[in-house]
Amino acid sequence: MAEVVVIGAGPSGLTAAQALHRAGYSVEVVDKSRGLGGRMATRRIGKTAVDHGCRYLQPFTDVEPSPIVDLVKAGVLCLWQPERFELGATGKLAAAPIDTGYTAPHYSAPQGMSAIAKAMAQGLTIRRHWRATGLTPQPPGWRIEGEGLDPSGEPQAQALEAKAVVIAIPAPQAAAILKPAAQNRAALQELVHRLQPVDFEAVITVMAGYGLGATAPLLGQKGTAGWMVTGKNHPTLRWVGLDSSKRTDPEEAVVVCHSTPAFAARALELTDLEPAGNTLLAEATSLGAWVGSPAWMQVHRWRYGFVKRDLGSPILTSPSLPTLVGCGDWCSGGNVEGAIVSGRQAAAAIAQALG
Repeated sequence: MAEVVVIGAGPSGLTAAQALHRAGYSVEVVDKSRGLGGRMATRRIGKTAVDHGCRYLQPFTDVEPSPIVDLVKAGVLCLWQPERFELGATGKLAAAPIDTGYTAPHYSAPQGMSAIAKAMAQGLTIRRHWRATGLTPQPPGWRIEGEGLDPSGEPQAQALEAKAVVIAIPAPQAAAILKPAAQNRAALQELVHRLQPVDFEAVITVMAGYGLGATAPLLGQKGTAGWMVTGKNHPTLRWVGLDSSKRTDPEEAVVVCHSTPAFAARALELTDLEPAGNTLLAEATSLGAWVGSPAWMQVHRWRYGFVKRDLGSPILTSPSLPTLVGCGDWCSGGNVEGAIVSGRQAAAAIAQALG
């Protein structure tokens, strides 16, 4: 039995697991996906790496929990300096104003943002394709019900036990695994109740490639480096960037577009997302007509893309259940940076509870 089970291998879960592992606790991480990193996601399309989730990292308010310096030293991250633009509500493109929001450094991963998760996961025991479905307190800790894969690769009901649990998955998923045991346990009911107001904005992401050797100039672009465009009240586009400019030696131009929440809400449940991807690219032709004619395109939906309403606390915890802690960007916002800070605090809380 591991001392701590961490549910979720996103940035908050990996941060918490690594901190506890380095403190000497036995830790096991479980995640329903094949890959690591949650929204620090990179898709491989042939030889091309495409970041279709988290776009970059920026300096933390507090240097203490920031992994940026170590990741730069390890060659995982490097400075990304794209030209920055804003796309107005009517589709008018303009250079971004010079203020702290746009001049803060941006760091990207040349091998893809998932390389950050791989670096954070070094030395950890991780079960992939393992989906937690329930959580029950039992002396001297917790029973975690779930579904993993048997030796033949078929889904199979499984269970783990641990002295402590860190829940590092989106708030609605956390509530779902707590609800079965919460019916007769007031402390768990209180945690589920606190999770209810947490809300997310969905995102539809389109990835588009423009062939070997293609260049990707932007209307009004001054240099030859990369670019990114932030939608300023645009009805469809939240963000567009030349993703290939993050790579050391890209073979083709690749553009990534993230939709607004309103657009995602309309397209989220579609079986076929290709029309939504075509719409996003059509809207992005205001950046250059070439954007509408990719050599290939893929579309991805993020049901929990950005935190709209957070918990208002760095971690989810209860004095009655000190060995159960929830963490993530949904606790106090801040995207990946907030998730990492939350993971650090979750590890500290568990270490204090276990002694």
